[in-house]
Amino acid sequence: MVEIEVDEDACVGCGSCVEDCPNDVYELDEEKGKTKVVKEEDCMACLSCHEICPSQAMEHREIHVAKRLYIDRKVSNVLDKMI
Repeated sequence: MVEIEVDEDACVGCGSCVEDCPNDVYELDEEKGKTKVVKEEDCMACLSCHEICPSQAMEHREIHVAKRLYIDRKVSNVLDKMI
């Protein structure tokens, strides 16, 4: 199971992750004005929340967050030309 931690100091309370999550893993804590994890067991590790978070307040443990493949290929092509 993926472990999710929301950095409350970094979270700006925009709710983008709440709206974007296909499995309703998050809710906006009205009292704190911050995102909270409510159904961690339903996370399918799609990382849409991680991608959309403007403050990068999400940490997903037990998975590796990688760059998008097309970016890696572009960087790789540039490096190949330099060698």
